[in-house]
Amino acid sequence: MSSETMSKLESASKSHLHNIMQIAVFQLNDMNFYGINISKIRSIEDFKKYELIKNNTVQNPLLEGYIRYQNDVVPAISLEKWLDIYTPESVFLEYLICDYNKERLALSIHSIRNIFNVPIESLQKPDRMADTLTYEAIVEIDGEKCIVLVLDVEKLLFDVFGANYTIPVTNLGTARRLLIAEDSRTAQAIIRDIMKNSPIEYEIFNDGEELMEHLEKLDSAAIDGIGLIITDLEMPRKDGYQVLKFVKENNRYIDIPVVVNTSMSDEGVDEKTKLLGSAGFIAKTDPQTFLSVIAQFIRR
Repeated sequence: MSSETMSKLESASKSHLHNIMQIAVFQLNDMNFYGINISKIRSIEDFKKYELIKNNTVQNPLLEGYIRYQNDVVPAISLEKWLDIYTPESVFLEYLICDYNKERLALSIHSIRNIFNVPIESLQKPDRMADTLTYEAIVEIDGEKCIVLVLDVEKLLFDVFGANYTIPVTNLGTARRLLIAEDSRTAQAIIRDIMKNSPIEYEIFNDGEELMEHLEKLDSAAIDGIGLIITDLEMPRKDGYQVLKFVKENNRYIDIPVVVNTSMSDEGVDEKTKLLGSAGFIAKTDPQTFLSVIAQFIRR
């Protein structure tokens, strides 16, 4: 890993203010280009420096074992097995140490390439491997335009660890509706499972632009009927930062509380969203807190 790449990682800045997503681009052994938002990456480590602690009781082949990283024992997950491209000849040079849903994990990769600033509006929904990707981006690598496949790590985590969605349903004392902006199909399915026995009416939008367009079509009575907006941060076309800015800078919607639902386990992200007017922050698709946060912030 070059010092320039590490420097970019350490300075993961206020790119959201310029409608830019910063993506760490890496390769696996199929030599395709893959990407993850750098806000989720804590460090890039030399693969050979870490001994894999295998656990013979592990049933899921995607969970290869554990490594000792700093003071943590971190699960090591095989992206290549998940993507069904692994072969016994696969060579790994680095680990991506990432934080998702308040959990730390290590993803084995062939090699990191660089970190790229990608305009939010240029992100495209994929037409291949759709259940493992959130979107595609085009970046210039070594003088050529290349497609980067941005991975849906929410889906990976679900496939590795599963989830427990048993949540007590309570009457929240409101007839107002809930609007949710979320581009991950897996996260959408989890949210529907969480909400299936809830008395609250809700609607899910595939990105921030869909939600914003919906708001613009509503009259005053319909706007008053919205109790809460929950938005993901990473979305194509319009992201969660833009949703926050749109709602909190428009007098028609300013009274609607907005809660950010994201897997970016980072205090800096929490602070940035609060500065833009968010009412609260949920570790993405955490079923144990989802309804309680709704109960706390929804308008009565």
